[in-house]
Amino acid sequence: MKRIYFISLSLLLTHCIFAQSEENNEINSRFIDRKAKGFYNIMHVSLLLGSGQFTDRPAYYPPYGPSYYPYIVPLPVYYYPVKRTALTIAPSFAITNGCMFNEHWAAGAGVGFEVFNYNLFPLFAELRYTLWDHKISPFVVLKSGYSFAGFKARHFDELYLDWPPYYTNDARLRHYGGFMFNPEVGVKVPLNENSDLLLTAAYSYQKTKSIAKKEYDQGQFDEWEHKEEINRLSFGIAIMFR
Repeated sequence: MKRIYFISLSLLLTHCIFAQSEENNEINSRFIDRKAKGFYNIMHVSLLLGSGQFTDRPAYYPPYGPSYYPYIVPLPVYYYPVKRTALTIAPSFAITNGCMFNEHWAAGAGVGFEVFNYNLFPLFAELRYTLWDHKISPFVVLKSGYSFAGFKARHFDELYLDWPPYYTNDARLRHYGGFMFNPEVGVKVPLNENSDLLLTAAYSYQKTKSIAKKEYDQGQFDEWEHKEEINRLSFGIAIMFR
């Protein structure tokens, strides 16, 4: 009886081991045989962190002299600037389509949407290198392109700015984008034979320009131009489909 029990237990354990081995081989073969060439699509969400310059405008009461109406107090003026630096967090969304040449190299192009004091719409190309493709793998990406901002100027009855002249009235303001560069590193985690989870960290460099314009009669106008370089650290998550 003991011999029969021992033989039955041995057969059961052998069956479980072979079943587990076959299952692991099936999973491994599924990831090893993943598509290494052809189209890919990436949907990316990230947060851009950095320090930004802001302008506070404390109330300022201009001096006044004797008056026939001493009970009249002058109204405060708010456009005397005091600059400060604070942490800023901006969301970023991007969609990329491209082609995988082999399990290591891929290239594509994408479009994004970033929310700062005004919206930016980056259009970029990317070159991607993955260390290996059938298991958890580090990768590097270089992205470069041009970001667009507002496509027309907006009119303001009172315009407060974070740069000289800081305040003007009855003026128009337009934002422009500029060159962008975004080196990225990350880790790719296979989800199944057709998709991967990407965890990313990046440095984001962006040039921008803003122009404020106040027009007078007879074609006269004042114009103020402000250029800025935005530097941010980015941390994000993405899904890659192939």
